[in-house]
Amino acid sequence: MRLLKNIRFYILAFSVLFSIAALVAVSNFYPAGELMVIKLERLYAFSALGFLYITLLIGPGIKVFGFIPYKSKLIHARRALGVSAFYFVLLHSNLAFFGLLGGFGGLGYLDGRYLLAVSLSFTAELILALMAATSFDFMVRKLTYRWWKFLHRFVYLAGTLIVIHALLIGSHYQDKFSLVALVSFALLAFLLAVEAIAWVKYLVMRARIRRLS
Repeated sequence: MRLLKNIRFYILAFSVLFSIAALVAVSNFYPAGELMVIKLERLYAFSALGFLYITLLIGPGIKVFGFIPYKSKLIHARRALGVSAFYFVLLHSNLAFFGLLGGFGGLGYLDGRYLLAVSLSFTAELILALMAATSFDFMVRKLTYRWWKFLHRFVYLAGTLIVIHALLIGSHYQDKFSLVALVSFALLAFLLAVEAIAWVKYLVMRARIRRLS
């Protein structure tokens, strides 16, 4: 019964069910082949970006927008959202690497730009994999909260690498004025603004505490 009351369970269950539904839907709309793989890996890529974006936004968003309800539940849900981001990154990368590129043999046909993009995405995937593997309460206790928190701050590096990867080879971002690109840039700007405001509020609070002590 405790599991059914845990929001993390529902987020992870939704992610798995959505990935299966996406596979079924894309398979019905497109014949089996390269086009179907392209559509599916792009859908998984945007799903990964969505989950990662929400994961990154929750912390500073709560600090900046104090009126947000259910703060504790949002913070509790953050780990599951991060695991879901990794899950969709894994699906996307496997389809792109093995389904479209043809595996390691296809690396020799890539130019420098694509090799850089693949290297960045692989590094980001390793970071997210490490974070997903340490997202359990047991690992928090094992690492101690201080080191666990330090490790999970690398999510910002992973997010940066993923953004660069998308800008380098993402088909929707080759035209920087396309609707998808403009919406993405607006969302990124909003996230950076919220992060900056949260940091300013934190520094102001620290300065006040120092003056009072």
